[in-house]
Amino acid sequence: MRPFTFGLTYPLTQILTHMKFAKRLLILAVIMFGLNVFITHAQSTAQDTVCAGETGKTYYVTASTGSTYSWTINGGTQASGGSTNSITVDFNNSSGTDSISVSEVDSNGCTADPVYLAIVRMPNPTASISGTTTLCHSDSATISFTLSGTYPLSLTYNDGSSNITVNNLSTTSYTFNTGILPSTTNYSLIDITDRLSCSTTGSGSATVTVLTKPVTSAIYH
Repeated sequence: MRPFTFGLTYPLTQILTHMKFAKRLLILAVIMFGLNVFITHAQSTAQDTVCAGETGKTYYVTASTGSTYSWTINGGTQASGGSTNSITVDFNNSSGTDSISVSEVDSNGCTADPVYLAIVRMPNPTASISGTTTLCHSDSATISFTLSGTYPLSLTYNDGSSNITVNNLSTTSYTFNTGILPSTTNYSLIDITDRLSCSTTGSGSATVTVLTKPVTSAIYH
């Protein structure tokens, strides 16, 4: 029996084979188109990461003779630069995602397409100190810090005589034992800095009060 041809030169089986091939080509074309759109979008999208509350951050584009530049700042304010190609920005204290854009008008009065830069304002690290206590002259105490931020962190505290920095902290807490103290000692938080160099000036302290060693009189008789 001859294959059914629908009045065409090719048999039905070959037609179906060609249809399947065409379908695959169409799917491939759609995938390539989507990939091209993604790549183009990725190439045209830039991002900068800053610390919340950061000030004096510089942004610029290549200057063209006679051009003026109009900057739009979301999540902060333009601190300097006016309508030049280079500005500084003071960012808000809150974390979040915003953008900066610039529009150029050249010496002929023609306007270029605006250029955008995504801005991610990272939260600043935090630290608190605890461990205030009173103890006898031969006892020791534990000083604790509660930490948060983009790890690893660097913690700086003062032990009553000098600043001590502890680096590469990757947990939410840090503790140490004071050892036997010769006298009452005040431990104060100085600074906490994260991996992105965002930092917060510390506040708070813990005081270890050392009681005077009692002196017993001689045994009288």
